[in-house]
Amino acid sequence: MVRLAVLRGGHSMERDVSLATGRRVQHALERLGHEVHPMDVEETTTERLIELEPAAVFVCLHGPGGEDGTVQALLETLGIPYTGSGPLSSIRCMDKDYAKRALAAAGLPTPRFCTFVRRAMNEMGAAAALNVAADSLGYPLVVKPAREGSSFGLSRVERPEELLDAVYEAFGYDAKILLERWVEGREVSVPILEPAGEAPRALGLVEIRPREGAYNFQAKYTPGMTDFAIPAELPPGTASRLEETALAVYRTLGCSGFARVDTIVEGETPQVLDVKTIPGFTETSTFPLAAEAAGLSFERLVEIILDSALRTEAAPKL
Repeated sequence: MVRLAVLRGGHSMERDVSLATGRRVQHALERLGHEVHPMDVEETTTERLIELEPAAVFVCLHGPGGEDGTVQALLETLGIPYTGSGPLSSIRCMDKDYAKRALAAAGLPTPRFCTFVRRAMNEMGAAAALNVAADSLGYPLVVKPAREGSSFGLSRVERPEELLDAVYEAFGYDAKILLERWVEGREVSVPILEPAGEAPRALGLVEIRPREGAYNFQAKYTPGMTDFAIPAELPPGTASRLEETALAVYRTLGCSGFARVDTIVEGETPQVLDVKTIPGFTETSTFPLAAEAAGLSFERLVEIILDSALRTEAAPKL
């Protein structure tokens, strides 16, 4: 038994999801026999961590503040081991602009995109380039915040007259947004687990099938609104290519411990949309569903992730 802290909640738009993930992780750790101290993010969090001196922190914070390297850098300053990826990898993955540029530079498939920053819109009149960008990508296209998850602020734009409203919507969530080519195909999530001392491996391919419309916030977290095919019903060659691509993405972005690579399979080609360094662990989340299908109980999944964090001989995280 060891003393652990579970960081959950926070101040992002994904607070409720983080609380649900944190509660489930907390209960799993308690069933494994550990002394668990759940912590929400507040002004006294650092003082509480210093006083508690936990053997490790299980980070269950989603979105800004949790997945952007902020808490990871703090925990490294305090010398406390923690679950998941390090500060640099977290920054890369949280910001879709950074992540997609790194993937493109490595020759990995990701939809074409254009980036807009609010400051450039205000100071340089960058709004004049919106139509140029949209025309280069073609309609339909996607407009989304660069640093949000759970589909917050995301819009599918069918026609030029819808573009400006979608841009304003996305800027309501982040000062940097992306216009991205719309990809038609099967939505497949690839959870990746990296046990201590072992190479990362894909737990399985999870095909996501919303019963109505898009895989939005409601469809992600409301039981019964989405069906899942595990493993995804893909031709063997396509499935193998997707798994290899996801692992290459994981390595390229410097992830460690675990992560989830979200893709659309366009024909036979996987297009990488996003990488989550702290994926949800709710009852409807794809990561624990894939683990269960692979023969891992939720407690065993949590134990593997914790063990990776506790390995003092592990190499420093990126």
